[in-house]
Amino acid sequence: MRIDEQVEALVRAVLDAAVHRDAARFDSAMDALGASQEVFTAAVGLTLAVNAAVLFEVHDGLPSAHQVDELSRTISHQEQWAGVSAEDAHAVLSAVTTGPPPRIENAAGGMTAVFVVAANLLATASRPDEGEWWFNYLDKVEAAIEAAG
Repeated sequence: MRIDEQVEALVRAVLDAAVHRDAARFDSAMDALGASQEVFTAAVGLTLAVNAAVLFEVHDGLPSAHQVDELSRTISHQEQWAGVSAEDAHAVLSAVTTGPPPRIENAAGGMTAVFVVAANLLATASRPDEGEWWFNYLDKVEAAIEAAG
């Protein structure tokens, strides 16, 4: 997957706001993503790929249904600021593991969870105590996504 630099910068802004649980900045960054349907669709595609890459790396492959259920509840609890329900998180995680991809509408169409889940996965899977912050981990994930084709 070739990653468009403009889309990547917009996604990174959304993820940064989500990692910092800054609702106002998150909403503003999501609005910027929604300015163009083409950019928004590419951003969701990239973020779903990030979700999949991190999820598969953390679980050394496809997570079990039980792991997806547990992770969905954990993310919902940790990301209450964004109003992401366990069902929303589960839908995203299922979409990147076994389920059909989500229907992409627009920034106001319920796609918030895609970005919040990615931010959560990146933040919890990175190792800041070893100098690998979420954004450094994202760099590695994006390099792997591009290398995969």
